[in-house]
Amino acid sequence: MKMKKEIKKILVTGALGQIGTELTLALRKKYGGANVIASDLRPKPTKAIEDSGPFEVIDVTKPDS
Repeated sequence: MKMKKEIKKILVTGALGQIGTELTLALRKKYGGANVIASDLRPKPTKAIEDSGPFEVIDVTKPDS
């Protein structure tokens, strides 16, 4: 009996930058929008990022955030 491979969540920091945006959209296409969390310091994601999956404002230099 073959077991399904569990898909883990992927967090993309800097998701609103030039590379981050393309990476986030490509990962969401491959793994599903709900499995890729986009994050950035800027509070307003682009429409493509906002419409394709979750987005969180996170400052990776502050572990408590």
